[in-house]
Amino acid sequence: MANSTRLVHIDALRGLAVLLMVMVHAAATWNPYTTTQISPLAYIISGLGGLAAPLFVSLLGWGLARGQMDWSQRFIRAGFLCFCQGLVNLTSPHLFEFFTPGVLTLMALLILTEPMWMAPLHMKRRSPESVLLFTMAALYVLLEIKSEWQGLSEWGPRVATPNASTFVEHLLITGTYPLIPWFLFAMLGATIALTPSEIQPRKARIALAIGLTTSLLILIDTIRLGQVWALPSGDARLTFFPANGPFLIAATTGSVLLWSVIQRTLASPALASVGRVSLTIYVAHFIPFYWLHGLAQSQSWSLQTSSFVVMIYTLLWAGFGILWHRKAERYTLESFMRSTEAALALKSP
Repeated sequence: MANSTRLVHIDALRGLAVLLMVMVHAAATWNPYTTTQISPLAYIISGLGGLAAPLFVSLLGWGLARGQMDWSQRFIRAGFLCFCQGLVNLTSPHLFEFFTPGVLTLMALLILTEPMWMAPLHMKRRSPESVLLFTMAALYVLLEIKSEWQGLSEWGPRVATPNASTFVEHLLITGTYPLIPWFLFAMLGATIALTPSEIQPRKARIALAIGLTTSLLILIDTIRLGQVWALPSGDARLTFFPANGPFLIAATTGSVLLWSVIQRTLASPALASVGRVSLTIYVAHFIPFYWLHGLAQSQSWSLQTSSFVVMIYTLLWAGFGILWHRKAERYTLESFMRSTEAALALKSP
């Protein structure tokens, strides 16, 4: 799936993505006792945390565009990711049901459906950038007109999976990370991979200018109408659950910005070490939440205390990731996945 030579900035981006995941999940778990307080740190956590999953999915698209997998490899990789999603669900029963689709099942589905969503990016008469822009515009219009297709903007209905039909609906459009519209971020990563490196900075500047301008216009219109700008879910112009049109624009813009910054200035070996074990960290960081998710409520933490705990928890996982990669890389989910793929490949005719 990937080239034999690893790129430090790509691994660093994976490291950043998983640490942002840890941060936003910690922030959701240890909510402050009062929500009327305002803190710049809380805004930073919310803003950066909202880019974690888009960046994760974009990196998957980048890898798929640069590599080649046969169908046997696709099924093995997708099956392993579904297995890991099951581990997450089992260790976090306070958040998910066992069959709740999540970001890992989304990535599995993207691997299996790659020939469909990747094909437009290889059109001879259209550049990948123009295809991506058209797709984003089409999704924006569709989601604005038919927002009810995405289901209720509440956590409970999006994770409740009582039967097979609901599972399929959540997997495709009504879950926490459904294929539609999240495939857009895989297309974003693939577009970056297909863009020649010498013109990537110029393309990034154009993308940022378009994204920032559009987001600013949406914000101005939101203020004019007296609406709430952004919430994870609920009645707001920009929502994460479901990922609506304004979120798609803001998240793609933010992902391009983070990608550019890491690639040019912050591709550190330490962050890359975290990225090499990002799947392991993603699954493992949920385990303490089951035991500690009621701690903040029982202690009546303030917003400042909650924010401090969130940052410490995130930094601890950064340290664990560095040590895990350097001292025990053989004992990671990534290593297990590679061993499984190699063993099954030997058995195949």
